[in-house]
Amino acid sequence: MKRILFPAALIAGMAGDASALPLAVPFDFQDNQVFLQAGIDGSTPRWFILDSGASACVVDKALARKLHLRTSGSRRGTGAGKGAVEMGLLDDVSYSLPGARFTIPKSYAIDFSGQKSVIGREVAGILGYDFFARYIVSLDFETHIMTLSDPESFQGTGEPVALTFEKKTPRIAVRIKIGDGDAVERTLLVDSGSQDAVDDDAFAASPVKLDVVGGVGLGQEFHTTIARAQWAEIGRFRLAAPLGSPGGVPLIGLETLRRFDVAFDYAHARLFLTPNREFAEPFAMDASGLDLRWTKDLKNFAVHDVARDTPAFDAGIKAGDEIESVNSQQVHLFRIAQIQQLLTRDGSEVTLGLKGGRNVTLKLRKRL
Repeated sequence: MKRILFPAALIAGMAGDASALPLAVPFDFQDNQVFLQAGIDGSTPRWFILDSGASACVVDKALARKLHLRTSGSRRGTGAGKGAVEMGLLDDVSYSLPGARFTIPKSYAIDFSGQKSVIGREVAGILGYDFFARYIVSLDFETHIMTLSDPESFQGTGEPVALTFEKKTPRIAVRIKIGDGDAVERTLLVDSGSQDAVDDDAFAASPVKLDVVGGVGLGQEFHTTIARAQWAEIGRFRLAAPLGSPGGVPLIGLETLRRFDVAFDYAHARLFLTPNREFAEPFAMDASGLDLRWTKDLKNFAVHDVARDTPAFDAGIKAGDEIESVNSQQVHLFRIAQIQQLLTRDGSEVTLGLKGGRNVTLKLRKRL
C-alpha cells in the first residue's frame, strides 16, 4: 500500500475557492447511508451517496444519457457484490453542492436502476475519491451536517488515525478479536458507502455464524455469513461486540463510522475520530429472519429473503410476500431502517399485515 501526501500547491488547486470555506452542507442520513443533493452541469440537484469506498465519482447511466454528458469509452469494475460492473467513462463533469462547484476530469457512468428497491429512492450517483481529495470532509452524525474545509488551514480535533491508500481508496489499521483467539491486526477500507460495521475474513473463525444475503450494493448479491467479534479497535477506541462478515471486501462501514464525528483528511493521509453519543450503542442484529426491500412503487416492503429456523420462517412468510402494515400502521409511514430496527428487539412481538389480508405475529428471538 502507498501512503499519499499531496504537495501544498496541489492542495490549494484541488480545494478551489478557499475563501468560501469552511462550508456547512446538510445531509440526509437514512438507512445507514449519507445522501447529499448535488447538481450536474447546472442541472436540478439530485441525491448522491457520499462514498469514501469509491475510487471515483459516479453518475447513473440513464441520467448521463439524459444530460448528454460526454463519454470516452468504458471499462469493467467491481462493487459490493460479486461479478463485474460495466462502467462508462465521462469527461469533465461539473458537480455542484450548495456553495461549492467543482469539475472532475474523469467520472464513471454506472446503472443504478437496481438500487431503488434497496435504498428507497432514486440515486443520481456517488461522490467518491475526487470529491474527498479536494476538501477536508467532516461528518457530524448528530446534526447531519457535512463541513468542507480548506486542507491547508484545517486544524483537526479528535484522535488522528493514519490513512494509507490503495487504488484511490483509504485504509486504516484495525485490531479485531474473535472468540477465544488472539487479536489480529488488519488494514481495512474506510467505506462510508457501506452500511456494515466491520467486514473481514477474521470473522470466519467465529464459532457462531449466520447465513445472510450480501452484496446488496453494485454487483450481484450473494449469500454470506455474519458473526460477532468480541471487540474491534481503531486507534485508542474499542468497539464492543461488532457484527461482521468474512469473504467480501474487508472494510469499516457506516455502522461503525456513525458512532464518531469523522473528518477525512486525504491531503495529510489521516482520519480524525471523536466518539459521539452513539459510540456505546450495541450493534443490533435482526431477530426476525426477514430481509426486506422496497416494492417498485416504494409503497410497501417486499420480503426478499427468509432465513431458515427464524420467527419469520416458522410463521410461513416467504420470499415475494408484500408487507402492507406493521403493528396496524401502514408501512408507507415508515422508513425501512425503522422497521429493521423494530425487528431487532429480542422477546417482543410484531404483527405484520401481508398483501392478501393475512396477518402474522412474530415473536422475535435473538439470533446472534
